[in-house]
Amino acid sequence: MEILFISTIAGLLQGLTGFGAGIILMLYLPYLYPVIQCSGIIGIICLFLSLIMALHYRKFIELKKVLIPLSIYILISTITIVIGPSLNSSYLKKGLSLFFILLSFYFLFIKKKNTQIKMSIFISLFCILISSICDGLFGIGGPLMVIYFKNKTDNQNEYLGCIQLFFLVNCIYNTILRIINDILLPQHLSIILISIPAICLGLLIAKKISYQLNINFINKITYLIIGLSGLFNLIA
Repeated sequence: MEILFISTIAGLLQGLTGFGAGIILMLYLPYLYPVIQCSGIIGIICLFLSLIMALHYRKFIELKKVLIPLSIYILISTITIVIGPSLNSSYLKKGLSLFFILLSFYFLFIKKKNTQIKMSIFISLFCILISSICDGLFGIGGPLMVIYFKNKTDNQNEYLGCIQLFFLVNCIYNTILRIINDILLPQHLSIILISIPAICLGLLIAKKISYQLNINFINKITYLIIGLSGLFNLIA
């Protein structure tokens, strides 16, 4: 099945780069389901990924660095999830395509390795606001929150622990909210149960081959594909 291949690639890229499983899934799932429903499917799949990593890095978590952004994030994403089903599906797809193009442009041409952005209150709120809206609509809230937590934590282990706890709590809450609002439905269970083992397989493969590969090159190819996919869907 195509979803097995896509999910394995998503897990592989997540394992190699630490990011991107939700984005890869969202490149494919809108061909099967409405965008709003795709966000629910991705949310529950990513819940398991976040749970595994949050447990692994639990000793490094600083709760006070998670609670404030989490509170704002949940408030905004709640509003977005509630109003999402009433939005025009074709406009959402175009918005998702534009989001992919901007995301690709940022990672390919703006973000530099180890670059730190001075995180003022305004930039912090901007990251949380845009991420929570994208999460509510598309199930993808990672990119700007990576920037946020990179600047708010003291080391890599603390960063991984905090951001995975952040996404774990958010995924649990959003999944419940999407079930209540009939966005995540029983018929989605089959594709979720297929995708989770395939993603775990991708993570396992990544662990075995990561030392042999040029991660920077993989990152560039990944974001180039994302940008081209967004461009194709935008003009289609």
